[in-house]
Amino acid sequence: MEIPTSFWVPGLMPVQFLLVFAAAFALFIAGQYVLKQCGRPVTMFWQAGLIWLTAYGILTRVLSPPLPASLLYTYMGMVTVAIFFYVSATEEGWAQCRRTVTMFFTGETRRHRLMRAAVFVAVPLLTMWSVYSSVVPSFEEPTELRTHHPAPPRMITVHGVRIDLQTAKNPFRVDEGLRPGAGQGS
Repeated sequence: MEIPTSFWVPGLMPVQFLLVFAAAFALFIAGQYVLKQCGRPVTMFWQAGLIWLTAYGILTRVLSPPLPASLLYTYMGMVTVAIFFYVSATEEGWAQCRRTVTMFFTGETRRHRLMRAAVFVAVPLLTMWSVYSSVVPSFEEPTELRTHHPAPPRMITVHGVRIDLQTAKNPFRVDEGLRPGAGQGS
């Protein structure tokens, strides 16, 4: 999805980033409230996952200009630590998160067994694809063509005399056959 560039005003980027982050947080809270009213509350584990994905999406897709990879990894590391603190802040939240992970690994229900099988198939496939795409040689053209020196001009003026460089003869270069002593074994 392409963000319109007219939204980003130079010099106001931090303010706009905070507005996008606040809007995402408000949508997250509203969605959580609606699901809770419908009797389908989101567990702490899935809340943490959605927050992490939202933060990653904002940092990679919304932020302009794009962040360097090292800075993105640093920010996502800080987001991960903050989410861990959020999940473990209350005993109830930590128990919800542990229960979701435990049910996933033990496969207590058919749904959890299917999810576990899908994850255990998808993760190696994604890893193989990632390694393959980073190792396969690319045959793209170079980004910048080679720069050649410009051709010399056809005519130049030296001390008021106009010289045609394509037909002029060098007065200091003498033909070998016309030089005295040429051709004799001296």
